[in-house]
Formats: sequence, structure tokens, C-alpha cells
Amino acid sequence: MRGSLIAVLLAAAACAPAGVPTPVQPPPPTRGYVLISLDTLRADHLSAYGYERETSPFLSELAERAALFERVVAPYPATLVSHMSLFTGLYPQQHAVYPPNGVLSPEVPTLPEVLRAAGFRTAGFTEGGFVAGGFGFSRGFERFADPPYEADDDIEATFERGLEFLREVGPDERFFLFLHSYSVHDPYAPPEPWRERFAPADPGSATLSLGENLRDANRGRLELPPGAVGDFRRLYDGSVAYVDGVLRSFFVALEAAGLADETTLLVTSDHGEELREHGRLGHTQLYPESLFVPLLVVHPLQREAVRVDRLVRLVDVAPTVYDLARVEPPPGLAGESLAPCLVAPEICAGRPAYAEVSDEERNRTLLVEEDGRLYQFHLVVYDGDPEGTWISRRATFDVHGPELTFESRSFHRPRALRFLVGDEEIGRAEVGTDWGRYAVALPSVGRVRVTVEADGCDTPARVGEGDDHRCLSVILKGLLLTRSELFDLAADPGATRDLSAELPDVHRRLARRLAELSWEPRAESLETTLTEQQREMLEALGYLD
Repeated sequence: MRGSLIAVLLAAAACAPAGVPTPVQPPPPTRGYVLISLDTLRADHLSAYGYERETSPFLSELAERAALFERVVAPYPATLVSHMSLFTGLYPQQHAVYPPNGVLSPEVPTLPEVLRAAGFRTAGFTEGGFVAGGFGFSRGFERFADPPYEADDDIEATFERGLEFLREVGPDERFFLFLHSYSVHDPYAPPEPWRERFAPADPGSATLSLGENLRDANRGRLELPPGAVGDFRRLYDGSVAYVDGVLRSFFVALEAAGLADETTLLVTSDHGEELREHGRLGHTQLYPESLFVPLLVVHPLQREAVRVDRLVRLVDVAPTVYDLARVEPPPGLAGESLAPCLVAPEICAGRPAYAEVSDEERNRTLLVEEDGRLYQFHLVVYDGDPEGTWISRRATFDVHGPELTFESRSFHRPRALRFLVGDEEIGRAEVGTDWGRYAVALPSVGRVRVTVEADGCDTPARVGEGDDHRCLSVILKGLLLTRSELFDLAADPGATRDLSAELPDVHRRLARRLAELSWEPRAESLETTLTEQQREMLEALGYLD
């Protein structure tokens, strides 16, 4: 293919009858489509998205002749759920595939299945874990391999498998290739020389960044040494730089095979990564560092940079591929095609985006664009039952003054609790292993954001009191442990300033909109049994206790 994408579309528009409005047409279809998912790649750590470190020079070069979407929201910050949304164009509640052992119903069609039925050659190569074939990801691929991830440089073998497939595709055959890699995921252990690219202070930080350690740190079971999180950030960036180099080599191989001019390339991720911006590591919460992922669409006729600054969703990717390939999509998708945005970004409307996650608590969030603002309404509900809610080391929730009253008992040994409003300590309590009643005065009568901190926690499995692997400090009874937050991410991209009190009308309105959002499953959810190898790998990646 030669020439300018815009020129081709203008020529097509010139053929329309005079006086008849010409709808924006998607770019011409190409022979092939390559979808690359770089697991755990947060958008704001890429040079093309404005990051201060030069982590991704090749992606920056691609962005000069690609469509780059600046605000792409993942529906769930976990590999299995988000990738299933990528494959189906459905929100998690619709495809109903959740960790640790959810399997996609055969009644729900996937992107490779639809493309193969339309005559495409299809292949998928992943690094196992939660993108293993047994969860439903192998469906629709004539060739699929999912050897388990062992090291960051596995990506080179993964991408070489993809190139081998492409070399076998006939000159008149259309094709779809999916590539997935964990190279950016924890543990943050890029190969040399990228390990030293951003100079971690402690070489042992790569080992410390194993997923199970990050999870233990989040749950109070492990105290990280000073400087560890800074080293994690530098090693993470080194992994990003390494993967960027692999992408460059892959693209060079595409060009050498004569396929670059016949292939549309899409590069994205399933979710981002937390590096203690909001108190945790990994990806367990719904803040921007976990939610916003990159999306570059490189069409061979594109010759100039297109940047789309409107809110879009990862569920829009499958509909976009269908539209670009001129393949009829399955009915009732939650996502919408972004293909027209590639040629006319000014018409690309912001789409409300929803996300959820369940870890120590249930999180739901809604993002909307309004009057130049990008609002995020965020709701957190700590899991509990009539007996109360167990916390590990820390919980933050909203209460109404003038007094916080509750019942509590500690697990295994007495615990000291501190109560804070912001950075100000407002009270303490010594909680024993028997139930007691407690009260803490609050500084105001209205809604107050309170944080309770315990001086430690114990894991029932480790102290011989059951097989529960949670680290428990105290159980709180008589409290509804929830909090809701409102951010303007246009003015505050890091979600550091809660505007709930300043904008109560917006807060209430978006709370109602979020409460109204729900989807019915498209089919009955299924389950699989994890193998011992799968369980060990998922524990190492931090997905299982």
C-alpha cells in the first residue's frame, strides 16, 4: 500500500453525489491485523505519553505515523478479566470470567473466532498464566501456544513464534495474529543492559519485586526496605525500554518480510501498575496508574501523527478490529469502533468508561468527560458480613460525625489501633481478642474520611488457625466501611485531590449513574481446575495467595 490515508479517503469522498453528507469512513482494510498486548504496561510510563524517562523511543517513532489514544481505560486491572474483555468487546459482568478459574462460555464469541469464520488465518502466542488457552483464549486460533512465563526475555521467543506464523501465510490469505507478553509484569527483572538502564540502587530489588512479595507488602505481611519502591520503578522502566526494543525488532522483521505495508498493528495493554501512588503495589485498585493503558493503531497508509484525547475503553478494541477488517461483529457488544477516529479525531466523542476490581475490598468506578473535565467517581466497599469486617493493616472509609462508635476484637493477639483524619491522629484504641465497644470523637459533624491503622496483622494459615491466607488485625462491627471519591483527572492526572466535598452535586449525580450500571451475563459462567504449574506461576505473579 502506498500514499496517504487522508488522500485515499478524500478521493473516496469526492465520488459521493453532490450535496449528500459523507459519513466518515474507516481506513481501507488491510490484509493482516496484529494485536499486541504488553501485560501491565501503564500509559504514563511511555515516552510517547509524556513520561520524563526515555523508556520507549520506538513507540514514540511509531506514534509519529499512528493514531495514539491518550485516555484508554481498562475494565478490570487483572490479566484474565481484562484480556477477556479485549477478546469479546464485553464488560466483565457480561463475559463473567473472573479469577482464579473462570472460563468463557462457548456461547460468547471471541475476536479470533469471528475472524477465522470470516476466512482469516489466525494464530495466538501468549506466555500462559491467566492468558492460557484453558480459560477460553485458544478458541478461534488455528495455531496457539501458551508456554508459562519464566523470564522477561521470553518475549523474544513469543514474538519469533508470531513471525514464523506470518512467514507461512500465503500471499492471498488474510491473517490475524495475537501476541502477549509478561515482560513488563512483576517481577521487575529486565535482562542486561536494560537492568542497569535506570540504575537501581539495590541489585536485589529485582528478586524482591516478585509478585507474591508485592502482595505480602500490600497485606502487611512484609516490610519493604527503604528505597525498594524507587528501585521497582527504575526496574519497571528498564523492562519497558527492553520491550520497546523487542517491538522495534519485530517491526523490522515485518518490513523485511514485506508485510508492514499490508498489516494494521495495534499495541495495547490489559492494565497498568501501582507503585505506591495510592499506598499499594501491583494492580489491585482503580486509580489512574492501574486504569490507563496505551493504545496505538498503526495503519500502513498513515503518514502523520493522530492523537485522540477523548475517553475510550479497552472494550472498544475488538469492535475496532471488526470495523477495520470489514467483518460483521457479534451483536450487542459493549464496545464501539474507534476506526473513524483514526481519520477524523475531532469527531471522536468521549465515551463513559466503567471499571471494577475485587481484592481486599470491592471497587467500582465511572469516568466521564464533562465541560472540559474528566471526572472519576470511585466507590470502595470493604467486604463484610453481619459479624463484621476484617481489616489487615489499614482501611480508609467515610463516616458521619460527631463520633465513631463500633465493636471490635483482634485476631490472635491484642492490637493497637490509630485513627487518623488526613495526617492528623484523632484517637487510639487497644483492642483485645475478646469483643469490646469503642468510641472515637470526630473533628466535625458531616462526612469525615477516617483511616484506621493497626500495629500489625497475622495470617491464620501461618499461626495454625485455619487455611486463610489473609493477614488479619481486627474485625470491626457496627460500621459500614465504604468510601466514595471524586477526581478531575484533567486537572489532577494522578488522582491526588478528592473533590467530593467541593462538588457535591457532581458527586451525587455520578454516584447515581454508577449505581444504575449493571450488565447481565451473556451466558452461564464456567470454571476450570488450575494445574499445580499454573497455581505456582500465578502465585509468583502475585495473583494468588
